[in-house]
Amino acid sequence: EIRDAAKLSGKLTQETSAAIRAELGDKRIKAAVIGPAGEKLVRFAAIVDERRTASRGGVGAVMGAKNLKAIAVRGTGHARVADKARLMELVKKQMERVKTDPRLQGFRKLGTAAAVGFCHQMGIYPVRNFQAGIMAGVDGNLTAAKFDELYQSDAYCKSCPIHCGSIYKVPPGRFSGEPCEGPEYETLYSFGGEIGNSDPSLVIEANRLCDDYGVDTMTAGATIGFAMECYEKGLLDKNDLDGSELAWGNQEAIMALLKKMVLREGAGDLFADGSRMAAQKIGKGAEKYAIQVKGLELAGYDPRGLKGLGLNYATAPLGASHCVGQCPQELMGTGPNDRFASAGKGSMCMMNQDKVAAFETGIVCIFPMQFHLIDFAGLAAMLQAATGIEQFGDENYVKLVGERIWNLERACNVREGFTRADDRLPARFLEETHPEGPLAGSTVELEAMLDEYYSVRGWDKKTGFPTRAKLEQLGLKDSADELARSGRLG
Repeated sequence: EIRDAAKLSGKLTQETSAAIRAELGDKRIKAAVIGPAGEKLVRFAAIVDERRTASRGGVGAVMGAKNLKAIAVRGTGHARVADKARLMELVKKQMERVKTDPRLQGFRKLGTAAAVGFCHQMGIYPVRNFQAGIMAGVDGNLTAAKFDELYQSDAYCKSCPIHCGSIYKVPPGRFSGEPCEGPEYETLYSFGGEIGNSDPSLVIEANRLCDDYGVDTMTAGATIGFAMECYEKGLLDKNDLDGSELAWGNQEAIMALLKKMVLREGAGDLFADGSRMAAQKIGKGAEKYAIQVKGLELAGYDPRGLKGLGLNYATAPLGASHCVGQCPQELMGTGPNDRFASAGKGSMCMMNQDKVAAFETGIVCIFPMQFHLIDFAGLAAMLQAATGIEQFGDENYVKLVGERIWNLERACNVREGFTRADDRLPARFLEETHPEGPLAGSTVELEAMLDEYYSVRGWDKKTGFPTRAKLEQLGLKDSADELARSGRLG
């Protein structure tokens, strides 16, 4: 049923969920909600539930545009599967494998927050809007040792054996308050080195505010980092920022701008659409400092030190997401697996993108996939037991499903006007050599990697369009016909 949500207007995310459960008289109700940011169509608004957020790409703004505050559900039935006994046997073995893997024991306590020190040491941790990769104060303040001190308890999805979330206490000081969930690595980047801050209490408070108002912490922090560089370069002044001195690490100015962004108030309205649109409005060459791809701000890894991931940033349909095609092989350090190598990254990128697409058909968490705790054979067996579809018993068919999904997403983008010209990285990574540390002197050789990528994909190298031969090979003749009618077939 559809209910009037006027009384929920303006409520924070957890307030909204609590009010819905109270109204319906059932504590077991689960709700996917938006906060004030989604209502005000902040373009990086998130959909939030009790434990996690769907953050990237502005899906919260889509709900807001539809005048939809929340979706509340409680299941009372049972999921029916083709072979329950077989499925449960496979799942039990898989769960045990994940629970006992020694690599996940430390991860289970701090999750991705423990990665800050590792990334900082590698030089890929972004500092001051990707201008640098090393910052005093990161070690000891934003790394695992500090968050081990602040750790209070686990926070995790129902029945999950990994427990990657954590509840942290807030250190005494300006932002002291109740313990809260997070932050994880990406927030420790976006509200840490990205904006010149090494105070964990500010990161925790910014994380809390983003969750309460319902926005993506990554785009929020990265957009503030963009604004700070514009201020540093003289493209913005205090008059543009409601009197704030938006210097690197200025905690008062950072929190003031964040609060205005999530409510589209004052200077915050300029940045509530993310860095790309803000740069277009500012002009004066500000686009150079908007570190985004297809309108989506980068995740917390400098592509000058992970070139396969950089290629994924450029080619992913939704923009610079690290979740759809990370290249963990780059950390092995030899031959095409060398993180600084460009040759071979087209094949590597395609393999990882298709793998993620295939595993997402089973709603598989990215962590056991990346730790190689579940392989295609295991995924195929579980899919077959769950659905009864015989084709899923063939792991090669499941791999084909991943490639089909990726090509279909590409066809959708091409239909809407995307070309090779949109598979870009910010000029900072193509033209500016990294100034320091392990990445010193590095840039990204994108054009050569794109040529290889389109070739292994079977797409047209000049346009980046899928070809009829490739689409029909994957059973996507209808998509090929639609692209042909619009003159956008490779």
